[in-house]
Amino acid sequence: MNERLRNIEKILLVAIFTTFMGQIYVTPFGTSFRLTIAVMVLNVLMLTFLEIKPIPTINLVGIMMFSVRSIVYVYNQNGTILEAFSVYYPVIFFYLFYSFFFVVLNVRTLIKTPVSLFLGIWICDTIPNFVEIMVRGDWQGVNLEEAIYVIILIGLVRTLMTVILIYLTRYYYSFVKEREHHQKFVEKIILMSNLKTELFFLRKSKNDIEKAMQRSYEVYEQLNETLLKDSMLTVAKDIHEIKKDYSRVISGIEKSIEETPIYLMHFKEIMKIVKDANEKNAQSKDKSIRFQFSVNCDFKTPEFYALISILNNLITNAIDAIQTSGEIVVIGDFQSENLHLSISDNGTGIDEFDMELIFEPGFSTKFNENNGIMASGIGLTHVKQLVRSFFGGDIKVESKKGEWTRFELWMPLSKLLEPHEFKTETIMTGEV
Repeated sequence: MNERLRNIEKILLVAIFTTFMGQIYVTPFGTSFRLTIAVMVLNVLMLTFLEIKPIPTINLVGIMMFSVRSIVYVYNQNGTILEAFSVYYPVIFFYLFYSFFFVVLNVRTLIKTPVSLFLGIWICDTIPNFVEIMVRGDWQGVNLEEAIYVIILIGLVRTLMTVILIYLTRYYYSFVKEREHHQKFVEKIILMSNLKTELFFLRKSKNDIEKAMQRSYEVYEQLNETLLKDSMLTVAKDIHEIKKDYSRVISGIEKSIEETPIYLMHFKEIMKIVKDANEKNAQSKDKSIRFQFSVNCDFKTPEFYALISILNNLITNAIDAIQTSGEIVVIGDFQSENLHLSISDNGTGIDEFDMELIFEPGFSTKFNENNGIMASGIGLTHVKQLVRSFFGGDIKVESKKGEWTRFELWMPLSKLLEPHEFKTETIMTGEV
């Protein structure tokens, strides 16, 4: 029912808009016969809204065109309503035959072949005009041969303009649709890379929970008092249940990630996605930051989630380090057999005594100014694990407090060009 109402709405909109455009016209023969741009508009709309039926829509346009012209004729005191009817009723025949040829020629199926589309629209335009000429009774004083020549010529010009407009409209529609699909694709990529980051945190938490459960059981074994032993055993069981819940969540996320098809992404495309995402991130924080991305190499990699996760974490930290305005420079190039990345900012810098701690799990100097809650401190730990354990590369950081910070990363190209697994044990132990 709702779909039917929407279609009726579209039919009315097409009819009203086309009728309005029909008031832009020329009278090439000095009679009441008009050539308008309404047909051009109608063709474009009929080939855009494929769900509406041609015959009722086109004939509704004809009825509305006749009605509006008659009302205007009477309103301007050019004659009576009967005189208006005799002057403008032939337009109904134009749209009647137009709808007939539109359906018989099945114009909507000709869209893929421009020449066929041109011929189909030209027939729909020209023959109904001839019919309108025959129906009108005021053509005796007009040179019929000249009229036919003019109608054919104007029909060709109008059809050419219509076809160009149709393909421009379809190109624009296709461009907008492609841009929307690309935006959704980018959002999905960012979401998946964030999921991988959160997965790392969940795995670490699961490991901590397992250790807590083991320690609580050891305490239970050492206790002698029955009441305390029972309480400690209950605690150990509760921790075990929490661990099972974490395991289910981790398993679900892992399954979602594993089901994602393998896709190769250009490194330049990765950098563009990261730049666009972080420009929006900076804007959302009301910061005026100039991003400079220098990409001096390109390759295809199946490990784009990991690369995006690394870059996002480092650039997000750089954004947070800048108070109100500043600059972030990201460079990507080849050094020997490695991908080299450099991410630098002119933010607040890092304290010298924090330099040895920034990669430790849970360490953070950031907090939410609204609620005072500290950040998780997992971002740089995750980056280090990805660079060293996953890619077998290296990372180093340099900073001058109050002036700048620069992270440099090196990752073997051999690890970037082939998909491989990130072992859970490596994440848990933090071995590098």
